[in-house]
Amino acid sequence: MEGDQLNRSTDDQHRNDIDTATAAETKSDAVVGVEAERKWLRKLTSATVNKAVMRDLIARTPMLCYLCQRSGTILRSRPGRSGRVEAIHAVRAVAIGPFHRGDPGLAFPDDAKLPFMRYLQDQCALDVDRYVAALSAERDSLRDEFADDDDAEADTALLLDDQERFLQMLLLDSCFVLVVSMMLSKAGVGEDADSAARAASINREYFILHMAVAQHAEQIKLDMLVLENQVPFAAVKLLVASCGRLKLRHCVEQVVLGCFDDVCPKRARQPCHAAGAEFHHVLHLFHWSRVPETKYAILSTPLKLLKIKKQSERLFPCSMELRHSAVWFRQASDASSSCQSHLDMSFWSRTASPVAVMSIPCFPVHEYSAVVLYNMLAFEMHFHWAHGACVTTHVARMEGLVRCTSDASFLRRRGVLASSRFTDAELVCFFRELGAHTVGARLPDEFGEMLDAVACHRSRRISWWCGGFVLHFFPSPWVAVSLFAAAAIFVVPSLLQTVYTMLGYIKSATS
Repeated sequence: MEGDQLNRSTDDQHRNDIDTATAAETKSDAVVGVEAERKWLRKLTSATVNKAVMRDLIARTPMLCYLCQRSGTILRSRPGRSGRVEAIHAVRAVAIGPFHRGDPGLAFPDDAKLPFMRYLQDQCALDVDRYVAALSAERDSLRDEFADDDDAEADTALLLDDQERFLQMLLLDSCFVLVVSMMLSKAGVGEDADSAARAASINREYFILHMAVAQHAEQIKLDMLVLENQVPFAAVKLLVASCGRLKLRHCVEQVVLGCFDDVCPKRARQPCHAAGAEFHHVLHLFHWSRVPETKYAILSTPLKLLKIKKQSERLFPCSMELRHSAVWFRQASDASSSCQSHLDMSFWSRTASPVAVMSIPCFPVHEYSAVVLYNMLAFEMHFHWAHGACVTTHVARMEGLVRCTSDASFLRRRGVLASSRFTDAELVCFFRELGAHTVGARLPDEFGEMLDAVACHRSRRISWWCGGFVLHFFPSPWVAVSLFAAAAIFVVPSLLQTVYTMLGYIKSATS
């Protein structure tokens, strides 16, 4: 009996095992079938496939070519650099970052930056160990700010890849940028810094440090605006956080911008608005402060500009040609805005009016203007997709307006150009060389819209007739003044004499 029960239970167990295996096999077949049906879905949601598609999309889209070339924001702008441009991108006082580390004849080599670090240790309680630890924690993100340069020297590549040398570079360069900014900034610093300045003036070493910075102040500020001569701004902000007794009256961005208050172009935004924003380096911060906030962004190349095949069709008519079509130039006043950009212009035209007005802020051209504008152009060339093309647009417009010495002389008289160092011929050459770097550059909608507005105005005959009449009969303001003076001298007395004669006749007739 017990044997029969044992056999029966064994058979039941076998049957249950067979049923379980069959069900599992059936379920497995169903799962395999479902998985086979959803294989296409896994392919669509695959990160690997998506990455490959994105790479192919970048390769087939000319406007995205920059994504294939460089990822860093501190780089050497190599394409088309002539000897003159190389001289403009050279540094003469201080090397910041890896690319000019070995340049000879610098006023502040690495050894000369040590007193700046000591300044922060003594006067601002800089905790060097804490700061280096913070840099080490952010090393990867800070390293990504420097673009890999295939043409760079071997020592530059080793410096970026060697952690110890890389951190040492960030430490020295950040200390230099912060201390120089506090010394030269017009934004001012807090009460503790005032007392530190008094203490430094008594100490011989700090007095020498201040005098050395003051002697090379102008060149230091220009070196800090060279695209390939930068240190990540995040490292400077970490340095401020590591100084226990450093109390800034303003944010560090405003302190740094205070160094460039006397550098043209004029700022277009209030420095206090920079607090909380993310900046890659000092040139990025300077560019942000000089361009209008909501204009000249590039989301895509306007279709009207894509249709232009010749570079000559992108040029504005020169100022003398615009005068013949009754376009009056006026200097944009600063009354409408406390921070009006030097890099913005407007064009007013109405169908009912034969006259148009081009309003341009006064653009001062100094000896250092080429250095500043070339580096701002290089910055926009690589990062126009994120930071717009205001400088590129303004240079492209000015290249068209100033094509000969007559144009430069006329715009000087109208207050649009101001330069005591450059002759008219040199101004023409200045804008022509700058304009050569805008060839093929991405331009925003504002450029195409103004180009269309100018072309539409010049296509009207009444505008040409009005402009020709004014230039022929009133070639200068003195002609108009002479005409009105003649009217006042001859016509008005004649009219008065006629009126008195008639009044006398009427009086005698009534009597």
